[in-house]
Amino acid sequence: MDYSPSHSLVAYRLKRLSFACIQAIHQNRKQLKDQLLMAPEEATASTTILLQTLFLFLDPKLPWACKAVGYLMQRNVFFLFREVILMENISAGGSFGKIYTLERVLALMISHVGQSTCVCSNVDSQWSFSSQILTIPFIWQLFPYLKVVFASWRLTLHYTNKMVLCVQNHASLLPTDISNKFPVYACLLGNILETAGAALSQPDCSFEMAMDLAAVTTFLLDALPPIKSSSRESPTVAEDDMIIGDEIEEIVLDSNLEQQITNAIDSRFLLQLTNVLFGGISAACDPHNEGPDDKEVAAITAACAFLHVTFNTLPLERIMTVLAYRTELVPVLWNFIKRCHHNQKWSPLPERFSYLLGDAPGWLLPLAVFCPVYKHMLMIVDNEEFYEQEKPLSLKDVRCLIVILRQALWQLLWVIPSVHPTYGKSISNTSAHKRQLVETIQNRVGTVVSELLSQLQDWNNRRQFTPPSDFHADGVNDFFISQAAVEGSKAHDILKQAPFLIPFTSRVKIFTSQLASVRQRHGAHGVFTRNRFRIRRDHILEDAYNQMSQLPEEDLRGLIRVTFVNEFGVEEAGIDGGGIFKDFMENITRAAFDVQYGLFKGTADHLLYPNPGSGMIHEQHLQFFHFLGTLLAKAMFEGILVDIPFATFFLSKLKQKYNYLNDLPSLDPELYRHLIFLKHYKGDISGLELYFVIVNNEYGEQTEEELLPGGKNIRVTNENVITFIHLVSNHRLNFQIRQQSSHFLRGFQQLMQKDWIDMFNEHELQLLISGSLDSLDVDDLRCHTNYAGGYHSEHYVIDMFWEVLKSFSLENQKKFLKFVTGCSRGPLLGFKYLEPLFCIQRAAGSASEEALDRLPTSATCMNLLKLPPYRSKEQLEAKLMYAINADAGFDLS
Repeated sequence: MDYSPSHSLVAYRLKRLSFACIQAIHQNRKQLKDQLLMAPEEATASTTILLQTLFLFLDPKLPWACKAVGYLMQRNVFFLFREVILMENISAGGSFGKIYTLERVLALMISHVGQSTCVCSNVDSQWSFSSQILTIPFIWQLFPYLKVVFASWRLTLHYTNKMVLCVQNHASLLPTDISNKFPVYACLLGNILETAGAALSQPDCSFEMAMDLAAVTTFLLDALPPIKSSSRESPTVAEDDMIIGDEIEEIVLDSNLEQQITNAIDSRFLLQLTNVLFGGISAACDPHNEGPDDKEVAAITAACAFLHVTFNTLPLERIMTVLAYRTELVPVLWNFIKRCHHNQKWSPLPERFSYLLGDAPGWLLPLAVFCPVYKHMLMIVDNEEFYEQEKPLSLKDVRCLIVILRQALWQLLWVIPSVHPTYGKSISNTSAHKRQLVETIQNRVGTVVSELLSQLQDWNNRRQFTPPSDFHADGVNDFFISQAAVEGSKAHDILKQAPFLIPFTSRVKIFTSQLASVRQRHGAHGVFTRNRFRIRRDHILEDAYNQMSQLPEEDLRGLIRVTFVNEFGVEEAGIDGGGIFKDFMENITRAAFDVQYGLFKGTADHLLYPNPGSGMIHEQHLQFFHFLGTLLAKAMFEGILVDIPFATFFLSKLKQKYNYLNDLPSLDPELYRHLIFLKHYKGDISGLELYFVIVNNEYGEQTEEELLPGGKNIRVTNENVITFIHLVSNHRLNFQIRQQSSHFLRGFQQLMQKDWIDMFNEHELQLLISGSLDSLDVDDLRCHTNYAGGYHSEHYVIDMFWEVLKSFSLENQKKFLKFVTGCSRGPLLGFKYLEPLFCIQRAAGSASEEALDRLPTSATCMNLLKLPPYRSKEQLEAKLMYAINADAGFDLS
């Protein structure tokens, strides 16, 4: 009918009647509880009649539809619908294949808003569909048809854009929480994420929609408490670093709500979001090194902001591999970071993300995401890929990256004022909350940058591609070093978190000063030595074990003096002034760590690691490992260098670190080659008939172990081969030696504090144990030598001595050094730090011809050489060569 003459009256009545239908249902919702969710065919129910009437009135083809929808929204009908819907048990879900009349009405209303023909006035955000309906938990389970309608890119774009404009500054406009387990912002996040994947996958999906989705979900994720999983990686920040405020209350989400959120951020969603955001960005290097444009800055910021809060909230193992290997995240981010660094210009954040960082440096967000993802890649990449194929970054780029990371870390830890991380999350938008966000991300970036630099240093130690000095901060000076030795100072905190920023020699000085301080405290307790060992030379290991194992930790730190007993039970002559103890340490370490004894095995490069089958040889093998840990710690504690070359993967256990595939070549190069073959195998791996089991072969006895529960029935396929490779590596490098390493570490930590050892990487730790051949400098030794018994630096015998020593081959110089100090390697910092300094003493009674025929001898006091006054260089050289090459029976005392 032509109703134009009375269209105003018709429209008025229709609007009033439409609202009356909703009011009737709302006011009687308790009595009509069982009729709220019904389909149109169930026409006898009064709620169905009212809602079907409403559905007919709102038909978009009718001329009054826009006025009716606008009228209803001005009267906050979404709030009324919310209260009606919440009468239902939502977790039960809707009926399969059935579309409720209420669902049809909501679909009509949300589809109408945002259309080009719509002239409805904007509704207050507090009463909008997003605030009132999308905050209902699991709304899509109840209304699956509504989900399909909402997931269209046009509606998602419209509603997310509205949310971006209001949610950051008007979070208080959200309804009251249904319960503590269902915060409205978490429900809103879950519902948005559940439809986001479908919206992003549509061909017409726009860059603007992806930006809005990233902005809204970032804000809501940031308000979410961390979601844990049973297999979650070790947290980046320790729990004891969290500040517990009086107002921060722990929020525990409903498990189904947690599941909705975590399931939505899956590999497909991450791929879709990054593909849309990075669609117009090249991962290739810009030859002109031009800075990024505004769109690229916006895309990078959106992706990094979303992923940063995701890392803080969701279990990392769910998303890291996807980001590392199935997206262009690392190359795109690296290209962006490198260009910004080259141009020395970091663009400010787009306005919609400015609440995250404020005026903080522009490199914070990109590094917060790039570092953990690239670090994850380095755990999986093999040596050939990293060094030869130069993947995922070229070695030139890695060197540039090290410089960028080093400078950023120094800024965060030393230049920028100290930050105090807080992790209690709140939806409030006060200035204090903004400051907390900045401090949180600064702390996180400091941690992830430290971890990545430490990992890159490990790669550089395996095969050097950049000078070690590239890891040293430019601002480390004498003042910083002096402060680093003071516990509780800012420099000391940096030493603990990022020791590689400080040169190795400076850290050794701090370490030796700490040891000297502890030794002085324990040496001051008494003039006389309480601990005296009687050691039979032919039972040195058993005697030392029985006597040293009885000592409490306090006595282990004190002086120990040794008396050797020969095979006849007679004590050998000599008073231990330190030299005999040093000789004892040299002999016992040589015996205990000898592979023939069975506690340790050697790699192909003759590097030592615990024998996985040690229990088959020694019943008390674990107690012996505890003893050997204490023994090594005692040598380091006393500053005694011992020639024990350990495998790097075992030294990592002293630092309580985990070993990965890249460490396997030093243990079993053949197994490593087989695993790399599998990793790059192009055919069907399942045809190789491999299963998740490993065969151990110790002393001819073969045993089979499952790498996973039920592993003998799990075939290795192209899909799970990476998991198989890393489980095999873990078994050989970590699992097989876990008990031996654990007991060794317990003994080691009786004398060596964890924070002392944490100052050094594995390569440096080996230098602390055995010294460095680079320290064997004859001129340096001469400059730091004392003389006694009538000798002086200008004496003709002394001149001859130094000439002879300098003419020796490197091998004979090492033998001489071992003869006089007990170790073939010099102190790391040079002979100035030899304790006590080397001394040459004139042999007593040397005026007679008989005395001249004596050999030079090493004395009972450490680092002392008794040298007769030989008359010719040839005679001195012959006697010295004989002395240093004498067999093990020669009496060094």
